[in-house]
Formats: sequence, structure tokens, C-alpha cells
Amino acid sequence: MPSLNTPLALTAATEQLWDSLAQSSLKHYLSDQKVMQHVEKKVQQWAYQAKSNLDQQHPYVQAEQDLAHWLSLDQVSLADFQYLLQDYQNFTQQLGWSDLGDFWQQQQQLQRLQEARFRDIQFQLLRDKWQRKLTEAVAAWEFEQLALQRDVFLDDMKEFLASLQRMAKHKDSLGLDTGIFIDYSKGKLSPQDVDQFQQWCEYLEQDRELLRLAKCLGSAQPSKYPRRAAHLQLPPDAHVAVQTHQVHEALMGIQLARDLKNTLPQELALLADPDLEVLFDLKYLEENLMSFSLHGTSQAKVIDQPQQQKKQLGQKGPMVLCLDTSGSMHGQSELIAKALSLFLAMQAMQDQRPMYLINFSTQVTTLQLTQAQGIDDLLQFLRQSFYGGTDIIPALTHAIEMLDAADFSHADVVVVSDFIMGQLSEDLMQNIETAKQQGHGFYAVAIGNFRFDHLNLGLFDHQWIYQAKTGQVVELVHQ
Repeated sequence: MPSLNTPLALTAATEQLWDSLAQSSLKHYLSDQKVMQHVEKKVQQWAYQAKSNLDQQHPYVQAEQDLAHWLSLDQVSLADFQYLLQDYQNFTQQLGWSDLGDFWQQQQQLQRLQEARFRDIQFQLLRDKWQRKLTEAVAAWEFEQLALQRDVFLDDMKEFLASLQRMAKHKDSLGLDTGIFIDYSKGKLSPQDVDQFQQWCEYLEQDRELLRLAKCLGSAQPSKYPRRAAHLQLPPDAHVAVQTHQVHEALMGIQLARDLKNTLPQELALLADPDLEVLFDLKYLEENLMSFSLHGTSQAKVIDQPQQQKKQLGQKGPMVLCLDTSGSMHGQSELIAKALSLFLAMQAMQDQRPMYLINFSTQVTTLQLTQAQGIDDLLQFLRQSFYGGTDIIPALTHAIEMLDAADFSHADVVVVSDFIMGQLSEDLMQNIETAKQQGHGFYAVAIGNFRFDHLNLGLFDHQWIYQAKTGQVVELVHQ
């Protein structure tokens, strides 16, 4: 159990944390609202974890148990008093204090202890002294442990702010907000991750043509590059069942959420205990409160309005990105392709647009960008390289399958590659044409001095070649 000094020690350690952060060379970041909110959340988490650590057994548990035994007694015999002295001596030796045993072994003291009245007084005094010294010892241990935990946490926060400083210096040139590095940083970025991020950003900043192309692709469907849009065919009198949170017809179960109205009573009970209020606040911030999941269904008539069923020109939307990391892309081509991919992914994060990345060579790896994934996973994903042959068919096949997902029903497909590859199958080309008829756009960016001669030039809505040697972007126009 924590001592009575735990709240005091925790408060003091927390204040020291803020003082150290305020005096650091990175203190200016604390004026940013997003950064401050993140730091406050981290400090709350640290305080809760630190308190939990202090709830564990301290080194004086045995002495605490011994004292509890003696406190339960009102009187002791002479023999019991000798046992009390032995237990107390064991405690003082643990603290490294001088041994008081000789004092009590003096003939005069032994004679006086024969008297019950004198023995009771000494019994009470010794217990009180023991309790006072034990409280001091536990408090000293708590302050020491909190100081160690505080220093480790402080180092982590300084490292986080230093990484933020290195990454955030590119935000203006890339059109990003500082908050994106906060909202989407779930883990701990390694120095290698930050170094790689900087390398890709610096390349984009130095190559204005590549950055211009990246911004064009980042709109998913720029008005300058329209695509064919297909109407969604629905019967004029169709009705659909819509799951809704407004029609509370049935209790479906328990979910983790930030829904105070439907929060379980046992979660709300945490607010009754001052020591557990921090736990409730933490759960609320992380949307981890156990709540009733209530759902119902309602009938809605679908009105055939084709102009609302197609995506408007220039409208940003979901994106499926196919990134070539085969052996032929090794070197500058890979650097260019990943710098471009990083920009598109960061823009999607900032705009909260669904994005799905497919890394391909002779095999395929994937990543769906969400806040649960974050920048940490994105950078680790982009650092992957296969350096094998190029087989785009599995990647495009998977991309087309993703277009059936609810979040990607209006998505565009972007392929970044050197297009040193074989012919596409007839089935795949037909599937691409079908997807285009459904309103999906297909865009291609070729890295290097290569053309699409071995592919059907009409396969993609728009095609660009980035000349790595000259830094020029050429748009291929098919008739």
C-alpha cells in the first residue's frame, strides 16, 4: 500500500517535471497548443504509472508487518518486549542506524522493565518511534523512486521534443501542421526514422518539380486532370436498412468509447475516489471507457440523384498507392518514389482521408493509414525494400479488391514505379477498365527515362514521367 506521503511525493515530482521542461532548450514548443496537450497527456499517464509502481511492495514490507502486529497489542509481557526490541533492531539495521540493543540490556533498564507500568510506557514510546521512522523511510524511498522515474520520463520527453523539432522544420514547405506529428505519433520514433524522414523531405524541398507533382497527386483528382465518372445505378424506389446510433432499439454489447451518456456505472464509480480520478481521466482521453453499445436500424428511401453519386472534379478523396521497391528501383529512383509517397501519405493524414499503401516487388506488403497506425508505422513501412524482380499484377489486383471496401468506394489508384515489368494480363486490364467505369481514377508516375510502351497507354487516366537526371516532369498524353 502507498504511504500517506505518496500524493505529496508525486505532486513534487510532477512539479519538478514541468520546471525541467520549462527550462529546457525546447521549451518554446510548449506554447503550441497541440504539443502542450500531448505533453499534458503524457505527464498524466506518467503520474498514474508512477503511482501504480509505488503501490508495489517497498523494501520495508516486513518491518511494516512486524509493526502492525505490535500495534494490535495493548500490553506486552517482558518476554514479548524483548521480541519487540529484536524486531525493531532488525528494522534499524536495515536502515543502517546504530544498534540500541545495549541500552536495553543494561541491568538498570532490565529491572525497570519488570514493572508493568514502566514497560507499558516504553512499549508505547518504542512503537511510536518505530512508526515515525518507518513513515520517514518509506517516504524517502518513494521520493528516490519517483526521482528515478521522473528522470527517465524527462529524457524521453526531451527526445520526443527534439525529434519533433527536426521533423516540424519541414512542415511549412510541405504544407503540414505541427499537430500531425502529435496526432499520428503513437510510439517512439527511432533516430533512424527521423533521419530517413528528413532525407525524404529535404529531397522534396530541393526538387520543386517533384514537389509540384506531389501536390497535384495529393488532391487525388485534380480538376486539371479529370477522369471518367460513372453514376451509381440504384432503383428509384430503393430502400436500405441503415445502422444508426440515434435509434436505440437494442443493446448490442459493451464497447470502449468516450460516451459519458452510456458509460457503465462501475467506470463512473472511479470518480468517487480521488486516487482513481486520474485513471478515469486517462480512460476518457484514450476513449477506453467501457460503455453500452446501443444500435438500431431505420429505413431510408434512396433518391436517384446521379450528381451526388459521383465524385466531384478536384475533390480530395481516398487513395490506394502502389509503390515499387524492386531491384530496378534501387538508388535514386527509390529515394524519389518514397519521398513522393511520404508527401501523399502525410497529406492524407492531415486531411483525414483514407489511404492504403501497397509495397510491391515479387511480393506484396500493405499498410492502411489510421491514427492507430501513425507516422511510426508509416516510416517503418516506407523503409522496406525488396530488391527483387518486378511483378505489379498482385499489387494492382489487391488495389482493385480494396476499391470494394466501404472506406475506398470512391478511391483513386496511384502507381509509382519505373515500369520495367512485363505485360499485364487481359483479366487485370479488364478489371481496371471496369473500375474506371465505376468512377475510380488510375494514375501512373514513372521514375526514370522509361516509357509505357509495353503497356496500354489508355490504361491510366493520366501518366507522368519524372526524369531523374534532369529533374523534369513530363506528362504523357494518349489520344
